[in-house]
This record gives sequence, structure tokens and C-alpha cells, in this order.
Amino acid sequence: MQNLRKHKRFAIAAETRARAHDKIARVVDISRGGLSLLFLDSSNNSLSGEISLDLLCNEKGLDARQIPGKIVWNKEISYSNIPGMLYKKVGIQFGTLSETQKDLLQALLSSSHDTSMAANA
Repeated sequence: MQNLRKHKRFAIAAETRARAHDKIARVVDISRGGLSLLFLDSSNNSLSGEISLDLLCNEKGLDARQIPGKIVWNKEISYSNIPGMLYKKVGIQFGTLSETQKDLLQALLSSSHDTSMAANA
């Protein structure tokens, strides 16, 4: 399977959380162009469209607000032990970022590690 990504993905080294659409999610990986989120959800609704993210990483002192993006894919993962609950993973492409937002995201990238080998396995 061919990887069509424009930017190399990096696993997040520190616990980083995101708030989007009033849901709290774990940031799974990140690139210069976007990130993926994983969250527990009971709804049958798929997230789509434009989104504004708040990112928080206490370990790195990161607090990035109103990061613009667009949901480009959704995936349901049903390995939850909780009946009626599903994990959902979404891919988000960043929109136009301010210089401050770019700097904050660069701080996350600099503390992360390459996942390209794992992604192709």
C-alpha cells in the first residue's frame, strides 16, 4: 500500500491531549501537515468538516489554542471493553497557522520520534 502523506509522521513522546468538538482525545501522531486523534465515543456520528483544536501537553508546557484544521478521515476501532463504546480515530489536516501556532507545534515535533517504519509495517 502506497503512503500518500506529504510529511513524515512522528509519535508523540509526551502525553498530549486535544479538545475538539467538545471531546477530549489523545494525540496519536503528528506531522508538519496534521495529526491523528484517538478518543472514546458512544455516538454513531462521524466527525467531519472544519475543526478548531486546543492542544495541551503539561510535560512540555504546551498550550496551543484554536488550531485550525479539517478532518480528512475517520476510523472506528471496537476493541473497547466497555459495551456500547467505540474508539474513534480521526486524521486532521492543519489549516493556516499563525507563527505562534507553528512554533508551538514545532515544539511537539522536536520531542517526537519517527513512525514511518511502523506505519509501513
